[in-house]
Amino acid sequence: MRELLYLSSAKLGEFLPEQSGGFPNRALEAEVSALGAGMRLAMGEPPAAEESLGQRLERVLTHVSAKCEAHTSVPGSCESLAAYDWIEFTGLFRHGPRVRDWGLNDRGVYTFMSLEDPSCSLGRGEPCPGVQVILCGSLKHVLTEFDAPPTRMGSGSDWLHDLAAALAEREAQGATSLPDNLHSTSQRDKEFAARSAYDMLLTDYEGPAYLHGHARALCNFSPGLWQHRLIVATPLYVEAVSRPRLGAIEITTERPASVGIWQRFRRTVHRGTGRP
Repeated sequence: MRELLYLSSAKLGEFLPEQSGGFPNRALEAEVSALGAGMRLAMGEPPAAEESLGQRLERVLTHVSAKCEAHTSVPGSCESLAAYDWIEFTGLFRHGPRVRDWGLNDRGVYTFMSLEDPSCSLGRGEPCPGVQVILCGSLKHVLTEFDAPPTRMGSGSDWLHDLAAALAEREAQGATSLPDNLHSTSQRDKEFAARSAYDMLLTDYEGPAYLHGHARALCNFSPGLWQHRLIVATPLYVEAVSRPRLGAIEITTERPASVGIWQRFRRTVHRGTGRP
């Protein structure tokens, strides 16, 4: 049973199309959680020849988990992540609906941002360790009920809000392709917008809560002096978990941090063919 906060039906449908569209009501059950009025996936017996939402998600995750280049790995393994790669995250996150800073325009954007210790005591011109994550999703796919009003994404972050809004609009139509402005904007401008948004999200939020899930990477900004690596991604699902820790990428010794030659080749082939 997964205690879900967010689930993208468009990304789920990319792997397992659902003719009826949306989430079947019988597959969701309301339950109070640390995030408020949460949802749990019902895993009971589905009608004949019909698969429950929980079973569909598990089938997708079997495929997605095998493709995660930053699957519960140490931060150094995130260096090679590129747009459209999968990342698995676990950590303390703040979350909430967002508006475009200029004009406070609400376009249905919802974000999750991880809490990584902002201090960096290296002081020797070395990059800060650790990973910060911003997850941009559609407010339509948030499965909890709350009364929190949308808050600003932050001065200078309008590019990121527009990108998130474009993703939300595409997902509302069942599309999961990446917006054009993801590649037409300079790396410097994208990083400025993303880091500005992260700084603002530290002050306006819901939560925090310990969350886990899988997301598709959009941007990967290298660490710098007094700066952590910052990854912008769009989630497939987000669930509440009880394992407390600080930071977005769970550290484990079960998998090596480096990415093997075969894994790099496989990922390059997938990008070239456009396969999910």
